Amino acid sequence: MLLTLQLLIDGILLGGTYVLIAQSLNLIFGVMGVVNLAHGSFIVLAGLFTVWFAAHVAVTPLIAVPIAFLVLFGVGALLQPVLLEPLMGLGVQQAELLSLMLTFGLDYVLIDLGLQVFGSDYVSLPYLQSTWSFGGVTISKALLVAGVFAAILALLLSLWLNRTSFGKTLLAASQSETGALAIGINVRRVRLVAFAVGVGLAGAAGVLLILVEPMASETADNFTILAFVLVALGGLGDYRGVAIASVLLGIAQSAVGFFIGGDAGNALPFVLLILFMAFWPQRFRRAV
Repeated sequence: MLLTLQLLIDGILLGGTYVLIAQSLNLIFGVMGVVNLAHGSFIVLAGLFTVWFAAHVAVTPLIAVPIAFLVLFGVGALLQPVLLEPLMGLGVQQAELLSLMLTFGLDYVLIDLGLQVFGSDYVSLPYLQSTWSFGGVTISKALLVAGVFAAILALLLSLWLNRTSFGKTLLAASQSETGALAIGINVRRVRLVAFAVGVGLAGAAGVLLILVEPMASETADNFTILAFVLVALGGLGDYRGVAIASVLLGIAQSAVGFFIGGDAGNALPFVLLILFMAFWPQRFRRAV
């Protein structure tokens, strides 16, 4: 019983960190239809920056969460009109293919940037390394902080989308661009904000993930695949479904990692990707 409770708690907290990874990708693809293969690179760059930040600034590394969000929000706001917006006037299939190629190239540029600036070694952040124990259950402080903070940010995203006028405008544009244009919504502005917020949230996720998981520049694509699998599981545009999928995958990884080994747990998203492509391709196509 205690083992089951331990695995559930670890999995739920891990899934909490995954929510932010997936929701930020869900936002970008849902509004723009852009297959952002550079998603994981933004996450990893933010994580590597956090390690550097913690080593040079004598404050809590959690301060890097708003810094990473704002900086990458600005980066996204600069990249979207220059690289991606010109593709939006093309046909849907052509725009999706070209965005795939463009973000594939951007991914490699960002990975190389990470290698040049931060090196190729795996790094981790020795912050909140102790644990709490309650009734035989042990909770990692770092995992608790990362999971709770990520879940709060994902909740704030949901509230922004569903309770504010601009958020509702963004959701309307994601459901039907033609309908949004017909009622006077500035779709270009909506796409810019969606991409900038998505990239900013990816940065915030990277800051929180480095608390619980070592990173290197080459691990960027792992996080991209993880995000795509979660969106495929939860459903494109279904923010609640993606949140549930994130928690379930976190629990599954926790259990697989305990009973089979950590490497098997890390490989689980790749196994799910293969299964989707082999047995449920129509579901995966909705996510890519």
